[in-house]
Amino acid sequence: MEEWWTREWLRHTSAILTAVSAVLLAGKVVSNWRQRRLRQEWESIGHDVVLLHQFRRGKYCPNLGPYALKVETFLRMAAIKYKVDTKTPFGPKGKCPWITINGEDVADSEFILEYLTKRFNVKIDNRFGQQKAASLEAVRVLADEHLFWCVVVWRYWLDGAVTFLKTQGFKPLLKLVFPLFLKYGMRRRARHQGIGVHSPDEIYHICKKDCNTLAGFLGEEDFFGGEEPCTVDCAVFGQLAQLMWNAPGSRYEALVTDVYPSLARYCLRMKERVFPDWDQLLDPPQ
Repeated sequence: MEEWWTREWLRHTSAILTAVSAVLLAGKVVSNWRQRRLRQEWESIGHDVVLLHQFRRGKYCPNLGPYALKVETFLRMAAIKYKVDTKTPFGPKGKCPWITINGEDVADSEFILEYLTKRFNVKIDNRFGQQKAASLEAVRVLADEHLFWCVVVWRYWLDGAVTFLKTQGFKPLLKLVFPLFLKYGMRRRARHQGIGVHSPDEIYHICKKDCNTLAGFLGEEDFFGGEEPCTVDCAVFGQLAQLMWNAPGSRYEALVTDVYPSLARYCLRMKERVFPDWDQLLDPPQ
């Protein structure tokens, strides 16, 4: 009897493992088929046309992601042909945005801008000397690596995405799951980064100092590049736009609109210069 039970157990186990393997294999085949189909679709947009993979459009701002808005701003300033894909926002590094051009993938906004600058011989920063270029790079780092954390920690953790969700047209299920998923994930990431050990008022204070620094550097100029915007403006605008348009009614929005109004005027200048079709890009279009 014991031997019979053993044989039966082995037979059923083998059948289950075979079935699981078949399902996994089928899933892999389908996944590979979908990937090939996507690649064919991406390659059909034309030679030297950038496919920008990013999040879907928002109600008041073309993108909820500062880095995606940064890349799209650069593409427009550099007059590089591009199309937008919102079906696959996360790339090979698990980050958004990323681009595909002529079958090649490039991830991370800063690497993307460096790649495009070299490939298309973009010269919008050529007017700067070494010292000015170094100062502008420090501004970019402040925006991309410092201000960014203040904004996303408030948006997803401290505020629980309550204010942010008002700016997006997510489906009901995603509206329910989105804040739960991000709140605890962001809390963990923020603590690892360091900013998460501070109180909400301290994080706001840090954000205010960043805005003060940006306003001070901008001064009476129209753009951080001077009379004309430069690559660093893409990064700064990508971050400030999140406060200007994706934090309605919050004290974070007020940092730009009330406390440092020169930053609000800057955002509007960038919007008018680079995104004359801003309203048409929104979801729904205005």
